[in-house]
Amino acid sequence: MPESDLILVAALSGRAIAQAVARTGAMVATLDQFGDADVPMPARRVAGDPVAGFDGDALIAGARALAPPGSGLVAGSGFEQVPELLAALLRAGPYRLVGNGPEVVRAAKDPTGFAARLAALGLAELGVSHPETRMEEPDHAVAEDWLVKRIGAAGGWHIVPWDGGPLPGGHYLQRLAAGHPTSAAFIADRSGRCELVAISRQWADPATGAPFRYGGAVLPAAVPTSLIVRLAETARRIARAFNLVGLNSLDLLVDGEAVSVLEVNPRPGATLDLLERHRLGGVMRAHLDAAAGRSWSLGAPRPGVIAGAVAYAAEPLTMPADFPWAPWCADLPCAGATVEAGQPLCSVTAWGGDEEEARRRLSYRIERIVADCARRVCLMEKTGPMEKTADVVSSLQR
Repeated sequence: MPESDLILVAALSGRAIAQAVARTGAMVATLDQFGDADVPMPARRVAGDPVAGFDGDALIAGARALAPPGSGLVAGSGFEQVPELLAALLRAGPYRLVGNGPEVVRAAKDPTGFAARLAALGLAELGVSHPETRMEEPDHAVAEDWLVKRIGAAGGWHIVPWDGGPLPGGHYLQRLAAGHPTSAAFIADRSGRCELVAISRQWADPATGAPFRYGGAVLPAAVPTSLIVRLAETARRIARAFNLVGLNSLDLLVDGEAVSVLEVNPRPGATLDLLERHRLGGVMRAHLDAAAGRSWSLGAPRPGVIAGAVAYAAEPLTMPADFPWAPWCADLPCAGATVEAGQPLCSVTAWGGDEEEARRRLSYRIERIVADCARRVCLMEKTGPMEKTADVVSSLQR
């Protein structure tokens, strides 16, 4: 079967991956839940439950409509809960996988299996541990010491304190651990080579019922060289143990010298936009080459620090046409899309000379876009369609 030059991106939210693939010069088509306005064309929205994953029939039908047999496939979030759907999608083309396969994803996201493999890697000598993980309720346990997590879920929406009751299906318990949320992004190939791309510091943006909802990240984090060395070796051992290829990341808690590995994300993750801008030439080219077994290299780091976060809507909004989005916004809802209160409005980025400056600029931009969005929509509701006013456009560009 001849190979196609097109690369199909499939993810719950595929915009960042699709744009990164397009920047390499490849043709790209995208299947995702949102169909944002800044997804490179051609694009297709797939109906389904954003918590439980894609609707399999719609996903496969959409793939066949967009990508001919032999196309490459880059998978993002959404398949960790249903690796069998990734296998079905690969067969449906058939498509050339550019990344980790279903069996690798299944092994990496199996809570008890992941813990067992980590225990055999000798990470304790690096000062690296893994919180106790259980698939059943422990006897005589203090509920406040545990978190309930959904297997294979992403974004932090699914993480809640355990109330001491029975575990829902598809969930597990993980003991609370101390430390600052941190992520180590790395690229690996089948030869055993593994390189850190960047270490990011992350934070939550709590919401009612979702105290660990993902907020944002800043990178490169200012951390000691000794920690970088330890995390690089940790990533290398984990990549080799799970046969990981391409761009992956480790979710960690760092508490002084102590490091806890929470999980591995066997795919391009939430910091992809930041990583692409942090490294000259981006990282997607290295991901594509490493996953395909070709020679690969990472561009030099850019000076400065970049932060990115999700801006959540403060109230229900229906997006007007021709909304004047600022250039530092991404994941843009299409005209007419309804964004419920507490749901993602867009993504925002900001550069700074250090972490503090980058986060300060980021916070200001998030406040402005949320407020200006609400104000613009309010004006539209009162006056109907109108030209963009100079004050709205000016405030959005700051």
